[in-house]
Amino acid sequence: TTQSNELKGNSILLNSQKIRDAKNAGMNFLSFDVKNIELGYTEELIPTSIEKIQLKENHCLIIFSAPSNCGYSFLGEIEIVNDTLNLVYQGYGINCLGNCLFSFQYEVQKDIMNENILNLKYITINGDLSTKTELSKKLVD
Repeated sequence: TTQSNELKGNSILLNSQKIRDAKNAGMNFLSFDVKNIELGYTEELIPTSIEKIQLKENHCLIIFSAPSNCGYSFLGEIEIVNDTLNLVYQGYGINCLGNCLFSFQYEVQKDIMNENILNLKYITINGDLSTKTELSKKLVD
């Protein structure tokens, strides 16, 4: 079977350089989910905010909300920058009027077989330092 590179819906940008680098550093990107949580559109820009960080052993679930174009679907990536896990998303698709609020869910897992033990202390979204959030406890004990 040939794998098509056609973009459809919300998906992980598989085999991107960022994801490969993160995997080499021992961090696997398990799942990426986006839901439109704002019906109707608004002209005001809602700030991006992290709503939940759930840490269990080597597993981490992060949920944040961010505004974007109402007609967009999203491609997700993760990136490791020093001591920070950067959650990357890029919107694409139909350009509509106004912004909607989307809920993004990222699920990552530390590969305990990997010797490059990560010491992640922070999370950022799309490299934006105003979203920098401290991990309440280390992802790796």
